[in-house]
Amino acid sequence: MPAATLARATAQRLGWLSNPTFFLCLTGIVLPNALSLVALIGGIGAPPRPAAIIGYATVAIVARIASVPVTIALYLGTAIYDAISTIALLFNLAPSEIAVALHLSAELKLFSSPFYVALTLALALLVGANIMVLTRKRDLLRRGNPAVMMGFAMAFLVADFVSNTSPHYQFGTLYSAGKPMESAGAESGFRQAALTGNGRHVLLVVVEALGHFADPAKQAILLRPFSDHDLNKRYSVTTGTTTYYGSTTAAEMRELCNTREPYEALLEGKDIVCLPEQMAERGYPTMSMHNFSSAFFGRNQWYPKLGFETRFFASDLKGSVHRLCGGPFRGPCDVDVVPFIGQKLRDARKPTFFYWMTLSTHVPIAPHEGTPRLDCEHGGGAIGHVEVCYMTEMYIDLWESIIRMTAEIPATEILLVGDHAPPLWSKAGRQLFTPGQVTWVRLTPRAKAPQVSGLR
Repeated sequence: MPAATLARATAQRLGWLSNPTFFLCLTGIVLPNALSLVALIGGIGAPPRPAAIIGYATVAIVARIASVPVTIALYLGTAIYDAISTIALLFNLAPSEIAVALHLSAELKLFSSPFYVALTLALALLVGANIMVLTRKRDLLRRGNPAVMMGFAMAFLVADFVSNTSPHYQFGTLYSAGKPMESAGAESGFRQAALTGNGRHVLLVVVEALGHFADPAKQAILLRPFSDHDLNKRYSVTTGTTTYYGSTTAAEMRELCNTREPYEALLEGKDIVCLPEQMAERGYPTMSMHNFSSAFFGRNQWYPKLGFETRFFASDLKGSVHRLCGGPFRGPCDVDVVPFIGQKLRDARKPTFFYWMTLSTHVPIAPHEGTPRLDCEHGGGAIGHVEVCYMTEMYIDLWESIIRMTAEIPATEILLVGDHAPPLWSKAGRQLFTPGQVTWVRLTPRAKAPQVSGLR
């Protein structure tokens, strides 16, 4: 077939692409929402985006008459709003926290995650394609029927809302307004026991992304190590759940200060009474640990205001912990940090308050870092989801490491509690967890357990 004939045949077959109304729908609905459409088809979870969907459709209409700079500015503004609002709901953040996280993004190794590499490339290509179409095909856009396009946009909005609405997105920072205060420290009795000053060490561990399985059988797998016979001879084990709102820093304020005030309130000078300060007033040395950068979310600034006299971060562990774990949030492995904490508690000459914010199970995790015990490679094993199964193996490793430590340190009041449920992109993964709930485990020394000499 001659080239000219082939070109005419191809043009005829693809002629529907040049239909003005179809092209307007493509520009105002399909192209700017391409990632959301792929997510709907592929089972990837994202919050509903009604404002962004209408915003993109409106930009396509305005582009028909507005200047190129105005069109680009409107599109980029809508895209930035779309990204910020989606990330805020997905990761339980307030918009201001996203700005802080982006400012400190140099601390992250985002491109160690193939998913984030693919997402970044896709976003860059989509932004370029949208701007090109909006600015170079204005004549074709002008001939399209905006009423038809807006009708399809509303239909897509409804489909997006129905498919993506989930109670898991209703526990961000902004949703906590007016809700009663809850914390594992108060509900478990741990806070009250710590403040009695009974001559024992006190250890509070906030565990990254530790949610609560909706299925009791999966929850039993998660907590199985705490049925250890020797542990139960030394400690009374109680478990429960508490409600979370917000991200990790919100959880730290929840458990350390029994408040929903953000950590920024401390930096602004607000008087908030927190457990480390109260323990220091009772004569306890106070220590904190986070095996990541001290600058991330400004912990080097507000941890001292909580009342921590001694603070350890990733840079302080270089001589003690040599393995690194995690995906983009990469730092000393949690299970290797436990002996460091145990050493500090063994060496303490008086009862000490120690707080640890863990790291290795931060989503997205690095697979295969836990002890292979749940057959995760085969459809997620007993958990039924590969990524969550790998996370569960890591939690179990952490429990076993802490249980071993309890046999090597003086009797210690211990509370382990999740900060928030795993902010997974997978809908199926999120649905494994109880919305808004995190697990806590309290280890209370038996009555005959020896105290630490020094403070009475």
